Amino acid sequence: MEGPTYVTLSAQIALQKELDVVANNVANASTTGFKADRQLFQTYVDQLNVPGGNIAFVQDRATYIDRSAGPIQVTDNSLDVAVQGDGYLSVNSPQGTLYTRNGHLQVGQDGTLLDSSGRAVLSPDGTPIQLPDQYTDLQIQGDGTVNVRVNGAWQNVGQIGTFRPTDPLALRKTGDGLFTDPSNAMQPIESGDPESHLVQGALEGSTVQPVREIANMTELGRAYEQLSTLLSDDNDRERKMIAALGQPA
Repeated sequence: MEGPTYVTLSAQIALQKELDVVANNVANASTTGFKADRQLFQTYVDQLNVPGGNIAFVQDRATYIDRSAGPIQVTDNSLDVAVQGDGYLSVNSPQGTLYTRNGHLQVGQDGTLLDSSGRAVLSPDGTPIQLPDQYTDLQIQGDGTVNVRVNGAWQNVGQIGTFRPTDPLALRKTGDGLFTDPSNAMQPIESGDPESHLVQGALEGSTVQPVREIANMTELGRAYEQLSTLLSDDNDRERKMIAALGQPA
């Protein structure tokens, strides 16, 4: 297999992986709190042990998370909270504590505050938040403090914990809109932190821009087809060369 074929195949593999990433972004364009993924590519030259043996390759180096803030969408639902800033809510899962930007909350039958998938939302010290029976109103303050009205009087029932990673690049997606920090270095955000707070009655939208992503997908598909044509033409050239060399003198 000659150099041009290696180059073309490496580029096709990189494009295929980027197409997968873009397709996943498009599928999550309306997912609450979704952070789009981006691909990082690198081209490099490999020195082969043949005359004129420099050959260029394309390689996908990593998929990284677009950490920009999504649009705040007002819902007027008292159980919805949007995270403004760099914070994450923490939830209890079978895999341990995970983190999310999806603040679409609900209350379980036993009064536990849950996320949209039924996982307990945790306080700064890692304990679930319990709401009393027969409360009539719920108030979530910017620092996560949760107050409910019972028999006409307001009661404090806990605080929703928000956390930030000491190294944002260490965050990894686990699926279902959740994140994990393999370095276990998430730090609770203190009350009054100017860089992060909760907004009740709102949700953070996805950072995906559908029109941009679909246009990107079209361009990637066109580039992939062009490479396929180039690869086919190169294979035809090789076959013709081999056939010509195989002719008797």
